[in-house]
Amino acid sequence: MNKSRSRFIRLETTVFLLVAFAIGASGSEITVQIRSPIDGSEITQEQSHVLIGGKVSSRTAGSGYVDIFLVVDVSGSAAHYAGVEFPEIYGFPNFYYLYKSLPCIGATRSARYNLRHSILAAEIVASRRLLSQLNPQTTRVGVISFSEEIWLRQRLTHDFEEVRGALDFIYKQGPKRGTNMVDAIRLATDELLGKGESEKYIDSIKTIVFLTDGFPNRPTGDCSSADTDLAINAAALAGKTGINIHVFALGKEALSNPRAAFGIAKESGGTYTPVTRPADVLAVVDKLSAVGVESIEVINETIQQKALQSRLAADGFFASAVPVVEGLNRIQVLGRASDGSLGRDTVTVNYRPGEKRSLDLEIFLEREKNLKLEIDRLGKNP
Repeated sequence: MNKSRSRFIRLETTVFLLVAFAIGASGSEITVQIRSPIDGSEITQEQSHVLIGGKVSSRTAGSGYVDIFLVVDVSGSAAHYAGVEFPEIYGFPNFYYLYKSLPCIGATRSARYNLRHSILAAEIVASRRLLSQLNPQTTRVGVISFSEEIWLRQRLTHDFEEVRGALDFIYKQGPKRGTNMVDAIRLATDELLGKGESEKYIDSIKTIVFLTDGFPNRPTGDCSSADTDLAINAAALAGKTGINIHVFALGKEALSNPRAAFGIAKESGGTYTPVTRPADVLAVVDKLSAVGVESIEVINETIQQKALQSRLAADGFFASAVPVVEGLNRIQVLGRASDGSLGRDTVTVNYRPGEKRSLDLEIFLEREKNLKLEIDRLGKNP
């Protein structure tokens, strides 16, 4: 392991209280590409739904690649309770951490926490969930963890098993003292620009997903606003190179002093999402878009019926289960950016009922069901 360097949404339900601000939406043309099935395809299957897949983007990336760095806060406060007890299915062993607060936070205090129920665990699960939606063929992901020190846990790679391994390793290493956002942003920026260990992709879309439960108190460590100023400045420099930073501020400590998290998102042209109960980050992290497209709508224009289920991933890839009738069906996919920009593509398929079942369709629907169950397991936020 190498050691080195905001659109306003309000969602208030019985499950969780979350307010999200999107800052710096870009007003560029939306491109929608339906890649499967091919226009004019004959589809014979038992199910009366067809799986439509493709990609959307509001920015031009000549190579078609997306690079995402997951930057995970592992400062001591990440040991705090996330609001739920994560079940055994997440595979977190019981590790315990003795937390001692820093002088800047107020009176020094200490407490013992089980990391299996921690904000750190919520960060790892949220990262895994986001990763599960991405396309490894055209998307690379890297991992950085930070406390007082900064660690490059995984350089940008198409091998998502390597990324999962890095995330698991972060959990096993546990939290450390201090919060150095400045050098974490600088390191992620260098890696995305090809100035570190990651291979340089010149025209890829470059994004940082920044998960934090606090505010900076390093590198100066003098309890002033200097560290916040430095972090915001680092984010502004990243933004000038085309790197957006999407910040998820988790829990009371982060929301008690949100200037850094909000400023990092705003100055880089990214999004700021405050999450009152840290575990609720799972319900919003996969709504993130690295390609500037806020939503898609898929409809069978022949019968005027919308899709049963749709999924838009952070890297712009989408999949949708669309109802069809026997004969010709004209299906439209409409992409929308947060600034109102629209793009669309259509495909015509000829559907015939048959005995064969579409395995891809079943896998997609089962996966969406499991993702919903994952959120339901978190329970309601009191």
